[in-house]
Amino acid sequence: MSHHLETTHSRTQFQIDRIAFFSDAVIAIALTLMILEMKIPELGEHTNIRQIADKYEKSFLLHGLALFMGYFSIGNLWMQHHKLFEHIIKYNDHLIRINLYFLFTVMLLPISISFLFSDNQPPYLKFLFYFTNLFLCNFSYSLMLLIIYSKKNNFSSLKNESEINIIKRRSLGVSLAFFVAVVLLLFRLNWWYYVFFIFPILRLFSLVRGGIAKLTKTK
Repeated sequence: MSHHLETTHSRTQFQIDRIAFFSDAVIAIALTLMILEMKIPELGEHTNIRQIADKYEKSFLLHGLALFMGYFSIGNLWMQHHKLFEHIIKYNDHLIRINLYFLFTVMLLPISISFLFSDNQPPYLKFLFYFTNLFLCNFSYSLMLLIIYSKKNNFSSLKNESEINIIKRRSLGVSLAFFVAVVLLLFRLNWWYYVFFIFPILRLFSLVRGGIAKLTKTK
């Protein structure tokens, strides 16, 4: 009897690992395709640095920040997804479906980036599509958290209520921030989205500072 239970548990864990590995592959491909959309524009053989700066500085910087924020957002979701599946002990078809919905929103991000970098498109529409995509990525992940941490499903071995609530609130907070961004874009308020680019830059600075502090302590 114990051998049967052990076999069943191993089989279940194997299927959970398959979901995690498949998710890793899809996210990795989406992140790779994102960077391929950033193409160097035609500069002209005799164009000088000043002319390049005048023509491309603003758009290239803005698009570069958008690419970085998309990469940062999905990379952060992947890290959370990785930690989440460390505690998964059971699953059902509902969890598989919501995970697929989440992956679908991630797969759309290279298209959003491509649209963002395209010429002769309404700027507000490009950013509307982009921020809507980021909202859907984070919102679908928040829904997955609700399913996994539901007491009815009991899918996770993590039982610390305070830690679970922090994870849920953090995810819903990010979703709400991108939802606000979408609403503001619908009202054609185009100036505010520069603020959103500050958050991943500050986060990167914090990570670099933390890494330097650890290296200093090690020495």
